[in-house]
Amino acid sequence: MLAANFCGGRRHAAKHLAWLSALAAAGLARAGGTPENVLLIIDPKRPDAQYIGNYYKHARNIPDQNVLYMDSGAVSFASLVSNNFQALFGHIANGRLEDHVDYIVIAPPSLYRIAAPNLVSDGCFPVQRFSITGAYTMAFVADEVLSATLTSQAQQGYYRPGDGIRAFDSNLYWWNGLPRDPSDPNGRRWFIGALLGWTGVNGLTVDEIIEMIDRSVAVDGTRPAGTFYFMETTDSARSDPRDGAFDAAVATIEADGGQAEHLLAVLPTGHHDCLGIMTGWASPGIDAADMTILPGAFCDHLTSFAGAFDEASQEKMSRWIVKGASGSWGTIEEPCNYAGKFPHARVHVYSYRGLSLGESAFRSVRYYPFQGLLMGDPLTRPFAYLPQVDVPDAPGGTVSGSIVLTPEATTGSPTAAIAGYDLLIDGVLHASVGVGQAFTIDTTSLADGYHDVRVLAYDDSLAKSTGRWVGALDVDNTGRSATLSVTPTAGDRSTAFQCDIVAIGSDVSEVRLMQNGRVLAAAAGSSASLTVYGLTMGAGPVTLQAEALIPGGKVIRSAPQQIDVANSDGTPSGSPPASFSYTKRIRFDSPALVELPATFDDAATPLTFTMIQNPSQATLAGELIGPYRLVQPNATASGTDQMRFRVDSAAGSSAVATVTLLYTPCTGDLDDDGAVTLADLSALLTNFGVAAGASRADGDLDADGDVDLADLSALLTAFGTVCP
Repeated sequence: MLAANFCGGRRHAAKHLAWLSALAAAGLARAGGTPENVLLIIDPKRPDAQYIGNYYKHARNIPDQNVLYMDSGAVSFASLVSNNFQALFGHIANGRLEDHVDYIVIAPPSLYRIAAPNLVSDGCFPVQRFSITGAYTMAFVADEVLSATLTSQAQQGYYRPGDGIRAFDSNLYWWNGLPRDPSDPNGRRWFIGALLGWTGVNGLTVDEIIEMIDRSVAVDGTRPAGTFYFMETTDSARSDPRDGAFDAAVATIEADGGQAEHLLAVLPTGHHDCLGIMTGWASPGIDAADMTILPGAFCDHLTSFAGAFDEASQEKMSRWIVKGASGSWGTIEEPCNYAGKFPHARVHVYSYRGLSLGESAFRSVRYYPFQGLLMGDPLTRPFAYLPQVDVPDAPGGTVSGSIVLTPEATTGSPTAAIAGYDLLIDGVLHASVGVGQAFTIDTTSLADGYHDVRVLAYDDSLAKSTGRWVGALDVDNTGRSATLSVTPTAGDRSTAFQCDIVAIGSDVSEVRLMQNGRVLAAAAGSSASLTVYGLTMGAGPVTLQAEALIPGGKVIRSAPQQIDVANSDGTPSGSPPASFSYTKRIRFDSPALVELPATFDDAATPLTFTMIQNPSQATLAGELIGPYRLVQPNATASGTDQMRFRVDSAAGSSAVATVTLLYTPCTGDLDDDGAVTLADLSALLTNFGVAAGASRADGDLDADGDVDLADLSALLTAFGTVCP
């Protein structure tokens, strides 16, 4: 029901071959937890989520493709699966991110837990809710969870009953902390879900989350001096489940060259070098304690309601973040004190050996994270030896034809060496090479204009520590270009920002203003002056870019422009919302979350997005009804389609705007390169005669399950055409 159906395209090879391919590619853009591995979810209806999401995206330099704008919550886990997870996997498929998204990071949401009654059995207390991070961690196994056959003590596969580390990869099937063949009945795929912070009752302020992000980014790869503290308390219910493992963890960290102590107390008072704290006490008095928690630290206190923010009793996990930690773990309802529901003492061993905070936490929690909430920055990796990467032959001006990039990297690790490099262009994995090899880029396969370019270098350790070089290419093969000018460059959420776009190219049909991969505003033609309010973009550092559409699916992009939107409101204009028409390319074989672009400047006045016309070749999910709609194309969807919407507020209504959907690949374009060519004909002939299960990407253009003469005739009719 989920990811396997969302990737679309050609029939899958045998499972064991897919597994071998995944193992061979385990370093590909998935090593050690870099910002390229994150999918960041931002609720566009929440100003705090937009501000913190913008800030985190900028601080970590996450690619634009890796941002998904939607409400991360739902009324129940079943609804989350049928709506939000469809949008999640659809966004990953449409963005061509399947091979490297490992983390689902959520900006402050409206819900930190999801109703999940009667799905999981427990011999102690009934499981009624899942944490928001646990739910997304289990996205690949959602059907299994919905089957209501699991107990609360079901073991998740990335957990390792030992000290060994292994870089996480969502494309692999895991059991006992090791990759498995997909045919292994125990093997499962996972994400690592994390919440940047909760801003509701008993949570964090926006500034406290911003401070956590800053210190977490700054500590990466610094290998700070300090001590890990394992606190054995007199509360047997909260301490006994873990303190039997403390001495082994201390010994391992010390054998690795670090410092750790097993103390008989609630907190390490008087100590100001805390790299991590593990204790067991309902209300340990974190705020007032005479101790200093260092950046990058993971801390938790094993109690029933540390993650239940609407419960008045017991100290909340948020206090660790306020005190200086980069991450914490807590449960969102009474979990019973099974040790497997909480991080094992090895969480600090894994961190010291170079895994990210998210990897360390998930690897140390034995059971499915039904009730466990991971809060903080999961990319934090203070003890990783991060490679230093350079591309000395990167061009400084415009490029055309074929170019060569020769990466270089070094590592400070005494035991590891650089293993290879990955090249990402506009957030999509482009190629991988070994040490001493170069990337060759045919720029004629790219659109003219600006392209984000990243080279990742990973080492050969089990942590696959990864460094990166981030640059850009300015391509000019056909004389097309786009420019963006924004006035003013700073303001607040009520400020009207004028964005002037000029595109050069006789075949430009539309220009639009983009933020983090979503359309903010658009207009037909090759130039436009578009006005967007700060409230629409959200506060914080905001990066804008212009796009110009040309036939064949390519877009010409301008260089990015950064503006600063203060986290405050000025005086609203009193004008009604404005809506924008635009064109959206989506895969015919995958759901897609389609934005409904509109701008408004009054945060106190809610907006209502009303569909005037639904698409004729797709259905819309009923529960994702903010400034977006989940579009599920029909099996035979092709060509163009339209959906129309209006935006209403107390100040008035917008004009009706139209979203023109282009289903890709278009008829006959099997490789999705924007044209029907000999490559497509060759692919169809290769699959000719395939029956019972052929897909349209195999050449089954009429969706009857066979690749036959009717499909060949349809492709020949379309041969030589350029897709819209």
